[in-house]
Amino acid sequence: MKKIYTISIVLFIFVTFVPEALSQIKIFDNGYVGINYTTSTPLSRLVMSTPGSSAYQAMFYTPSISYSGGTLICQTLAGSGTGTHIYSIVGQAEIGTGNCNYGVYGRARSTTVYTTGKSYGVYGIAGNATSGYNYGVYGYLYGSNNGAAVFGTTTGDYAVTTGKYAGFFYGNVKVTSEMWANVVTESDERIKSNIVSIHPDQSVANIKALNPVTYNLKQREINNAKTINANDSTSVVKYYDANCQFFQKPKYGLLAQEVQKVYPDLVYEDQEGTLGIDYTGLIPVLISAIQEQQRKIDELESEIKSIRSQSSGNTDGSK
Repeated sequence: MKKIYTISIVLFIFVTFVPEALSQIKIFDNGYVGINYTTSTPLSRLVMSTPGSSAYQAMFYTPSISYSGGTLICQTLAGSGTGTHIYSIVGQAEIGTGNCNYGVYGRARSTTVYTTGKSYGVYGIAGNATSGYNYGVYGYLYGSNNGAAVFGTTTGDYAVTTGKYAGFFYGNVKVTSEMWANVVTESDERIKSNIVSIHPDQSVANIKALNPVTYNLKQREINNAKTINANDSTSVVKYYDANCQFFQKPKYGLLAQEVQKVYPDLVYEDQEGTLGIDYTGLIPVLISAIQEQQRKIDELESEIKSIRSQSSGNTDGSK
């Protein structure tokens, strides 16, 4: 009796729900498959809720939704082996002559400019694996040809990279905390024009006009929620990490507003209106000032030697 009852339930589910589900799936004469799209032969081999595109083998479409979600999610559980490589999604494009190939292409954009919301072309989260081996986004430059493992630009594609780089940025780069690096500043004569020596007298006077100070950074707050909902002002993000050395330790430097009066060419303004100083640009000025001071010291020493020599000659003559 129990067995017959179980079979009856299974038959009820199959008869009730399966035909409805199957009615939303259709295999067309050319072998193409449509899910929730059965009206006409799709353009892609596999489609869901869309006719697809002949440029793509498969295409899924999600209409406007009012909750968190998306078109596709792939979830792979942790492996049971050791040292295995487990992938949730693999994107691979074999390169060919004259082609632009993308292993993974992420795009989140609109031709309309909005004042709310966020967009991420690629968003990566990683954590709680072996310490030191957690990468939100990992880039690896393979092979012997020039290029960059990570490339960023604000003005479109870059023509060519003339070397091999772990990171290459074509545009402004901003770091809000410590940046550890061995810095080399591009300074080849062949990329410069209008070369004029710094006037030493002017550099000494200008250096004397500068006001070196010590200071602490003032914490700034960013209303992060306003980018999502203009009416929500409850989510506030600190600009600096309050626990890092960069924020806690006193700084030694100059005030950009004061430097701007003396060396306006060494002061820059970002898109938020914050002023910054090109401290590297002060080095030639300091060198010029030191050279001028040394020239004056040498002249004074020469005059002192001359006076001493004359004084010594007068003494010998009196004897």
